[in-house]
Amino acid sequence: MPRLVIFGENPAEFTLEEGSTSIGRSSLNDITLDDKSVSKRHALITYQIMKNGDHKVQLADLHSTNGTFINGNKVNYHTLEAGDQLSIGTVACTYVEELE
Repeated sequence: MPRLVIFGENPAEFTLEEGSTSIGRSSLNDITLDDKSVSKRHALITYQIMKNGDHKVQLADLHSTNGTFINGNKVNYHTLEAGDQLSIGTVACTYVEELE
């Protein structure tokens, strides 16, 4: 299962379920990051399992104030790959995939 590992003051790990996972500072998000650099609704991760068993995990920035960065590059939309280093505002994360 794909996971998002959060580093910093409040480290955490989240398993991404099929469908959409919202990320932001607001408690209404699936993943809440309590950091001033994170917008209330910052980003959305979509996990889709294809008919052939492959999967696709995509991240979309939701017009956040401080941006979303993948491997140091600012992105609006990105298909995630194992080991990608994310910055949600200034919160560091890693996208992890495990073989089942």
